[in-house]
Formats: sequence, structure tokens, C-alpha cells
Amino acid sequence: MNELRPYPLDEPDRNYRAVSGADNVRQGYAKYLEDESRLAADAVEAIDFPTNPRQVATALLDALRAGGRVAVSGGRTGITGAAVPIGAERIISLELLKSTPLVRKLDDGQWAVHVGAGLTLQELGDALAHGLCEYPDGKPEQALFYPVDTTETTAQLGGTIATNASGARTLFYGPTRRWVEWLRIVTPDGRLLDLRRGQVAAQDGALRYARADGRVARLDISDLPMPPTKHTAGYYLRPGMDAVDLFVGSEGTLGIIVEAELRLAERPAGRLFFTQFAPGPDAAAELCAACKEHPDLTPLALEYMGPRALALLRSKGRQTPAYMEVARLPAEAEAALYTELPFEDEPQLDRIYQALRNILGSLGLEAEHSWAGFSEKDLQQMKRLRHAIPEAINTIIGQRKAQAAELHKVGTDMAVPDRHLKQMMSIYRERLRESGLENVTFGHIGNGHLHVNILPRSAEELAQAERLYLEFAREAVRLGGSVAAEHGIGRIKKPFLAVQYAPEHIEAMRRIKRTLDPAGILNPGVLFDD
Repeated sequence: MNELRPYPLDEPDRNYRAVSGADNVRQGYAKYLEDESRLAADAVEAIDFPTNPRQVATALLDALRAGGRVAVSGGRTGITGAAVPIGAERIISLELLKSTPLVRKLDDGQWAVHVGAGLTLQELGDALAHGLCEYPDGKPEQALFYPVDTTETTAQLGGTIATNASGARTLFYGPTRRWVEWLRIVTPDGRLLDLRRGQVAAQDGALRYARADGRVARLDISDLPMPPTKHTAGYYLRPGMDAVDLFVGSEGTLGIIVEAELRLAERPAGRLFFTQFAPGPDAAAELCAACKEHPDLTPLALEYMGPRALALLRSKGRQTPAYMEVARLPAEAEAALYTELPFEDEPQLDRIYQALRNILGSLGLEAEHSWAGFSEKDLQQMKRLRHAIPEAINTIIGQRKAQAAELHKVGTDMAVPDRHLKQMMSIYRERLRESGLENVTFGHIGNGHLHVNILPRSAEELAQAERLYLEFAREAVRLGGSVAAEHGIGRIKKPFLAVQYAPEHIEAMRRIKRTLDPAGILNPGVLFDD
């Protein structure tokens, strides 16, 4: 079957809290006018706080009949401005769409959890870890968890699906898309659409969409040239694609995700958390490649911290929550690689130890310059070091914004195939050295996905940084990579969609948007200009 068939509300439900009036919104709800991108809207006329999918549909119908446009608000942890209500008259917040997670067994014997869009990653993780879910099929014998691990654990699940979020463990587990089994979506005309993976797929280059008036519209599914890397730039369009994938990563522009069923993974019996310090970036990159290639190692994550990142931590050590970890940094360290390695028993752990010893010896790296542990405490200590880097960057930028409000960091989000990683790292280093701009590099090296953060001191340096970002984006695409590996396009990165795709590819996406949302009511200005 290739037809999407939304169904109408049986009756409206307006029994939810709403705030009306631009002044009331500005005075009491200003945080809903911005997200972590620091982009902000001046005002909106109203905010709705629905508590169930029917109320979301009612709020959207009311906005549609009033001729207004809607911005969808989740945890607002994104950094591309997608949740900022510029161009919208109304906000629909999904934060109250929470219910007790329901864990059930699927037909294939695997397990999934049914959640509301407003539940956060942290809340789901806690519920699964402590058995605070409903279990209609009985509790599973094995320990289960949801493996998507974005940096911001306050991110709401609806938002992570809408952006196809990923994180450090994407190296092994893949992005959100891989784990989405079922969605309930409020369509732009205020109906509800239930989609289970495997039930609706594109046929003969199209999906069909049943409109509210009974007509059936054709959604042409172009074969977009997707890079073989992490990738969240624009719609997912592939021949024979599952209809679920049209909405995953669509950034709230095609429908509002209100409920989901997410597959769960078995938690490994044990994990070795390991950080190796290295004399420079090339040594860290070689260690990363060796860990990925060794038959006895299955890295769940491979994370990189570059020379300027470690230098920043040393200079800000006493000001960071990771002070104790910073104090333990080896004096000789110029770079670091973190990895997470699962094991089932002692013999497998012994093989892992031997593999690491052999790799370090072959690369001339010292085992004494490493941290290792098995406990949650060890994991958190190593994560604190990594997370202290963006925290220190944000502190610096906050201080500079106090002197010049227009300043902000310029952070890249490109990924390239493994074979081009060292070349891309070299491009970053050379162009940044030539520019003289202050910069810090860290990120998901295992996915060929590094974050270069440029910290401008003036409006001139900001303009220079943005020109350099465009140059980096073109280089990443030239090397077969993505301009947006995990953060999406949102509002801020719209120019880079044209770096990734030809005009006809972008027009194919816009046709999908126009067909599903002819009134342009959902998230105006996200992905495409109005």
C-alpha cells in the first residue's frame, strides 16, 4: 500500500491551557520565543499547551481557521533555530504530551516503548532503568534501553524524531530513524495519521495522500543523492521508502509528531570506558581507524578532543564542572580519543585489553596516558571532560555578547566518509591557521563528524567565520559528505541546503511541503523561505 490516510477528529477538545496576547507571552513565557541557537522571535499572539493528540489537532484546526501560522515547540534544545516562532502567530507546545511509557513485545520478538512526544530522553531512560513503565506483555527478561544519546538529555522525544537526532553512540546504533517503529502525527489540516513501519511505502516513485475533501494527491518521491554519512539536511526521499521516514527528520514542517513507538536495544552486560591521550590530531585519527578496523573491538562511540579543546579546558579548568578531570590531564596530551566498548564476559574483556595493547604499541602510544573504567561514575567523569568543552565555549561567547550582542559562535556540523577524514581534518587546520580565528575542534570522529567551533571577537571576524563555514561545507560535499550531519537545517542553515543539493532536488522537497501543507501553516521559515 502506498496511500497515507489521515482520519478526522470525532470532536474538538479545547480543555487545555492557552495564553493569549503578545504582551502576556512576552512577559511570562519569553523562553518559548527562542531556543539554544540564541535566535529569538519578537512575539507571538498565543501559546497552546495541549495534553493529548486530540488537543494538538484542535489547536491546529483553530489556528488554520483563524488564518494564523504555527510554530511547534518541544524542549528547544536545538541549535538551528527550528523552534523559534519567527513568522508564526501561535506556538503549540508539546511539553505536556507525557504519559507512562508502555513497553510491549513486537511480532518479531523485539521490544518497543510507546511514548508521548513531550517525554524527555532523561525521563525515558530513568523509566526504563527503574522499571517505571507499563508492561502489558510482562517484563522482558533482559535489560533494555533506548540507545539514542543526544548531548542534551532534556530533549523531548518528539523533537528528536522530528530532527532524526543522533549522538556519540550513533557510530554503532545509528540515528533515531533506525529506532522509529510507529508514529501518530497531526497533519497540517488538523487530522490524525497513524503510520507503522512496513505498512505504507512509496510505489512507482510516489506516495499518495488522501485529502480531507476526498481527493487523493500524489507525492512524488525523487531519488535524492544522499551522502553515505550521518545526514539530516532536508527530507528523506528514496525509491520504495517507508512512509514513516518522510516524517522522521522533517523538522516539524510536514506534520506534528505527537506519539511514537520506539524500538529498544538490549543493554550490554558490561562496557569498558576508555580515553587515550595522544600527541596530536593525526595520532588520534589513526587510533580511531585502528579501533574501527580491529576484529576484537566493537566501539559504540568514538569521540575526539583536539589540541585547542584541551588547551581551553586547561585555561578554564577551575571554572568548569569538570575541574577534577581537567586537573588529571597528562601534561603531554595534545589530543584525546574516547571510546566505549561492550563485552559479555571476562574472556571477551581479555581480548579487548589485548587488542588495545597491540594497537597502542603499533602506534607508539603510551598506555600510562589513558583512563579506563567500567562504572557509571567512570563514564560520567569522562563525559564531563567532553561536555566541559562546549560549556567553556558558551561562557566565552556569553562574555563577548555582553560587549557586542550580534556575536555568536560559528559551529560546523559536517561529516565526511572515513576515507576522507584525515583530509578534512587537514583542511580545517590549514584554513583555520591561515584565518587567525580563535577555534576549538571536537566531536564524533568515529562518524567522520567533527564540530569546528569558531569564536569571533568582532563583527568582522564573525563575517569571516561565516565565509569560512561556507567554504568548509563545500569541501565536505566535494568529499562526498553532508553539510548537516546531526543538527538539521532549521532556520540558520538554510543556505547550506543549496550546497548539498541541486535546485531540482530542493524543488522536489518543496513540492512535498506544498502538497501536505498548502497553507504553509507549520513551522514557517524552517528548511525553506516562505
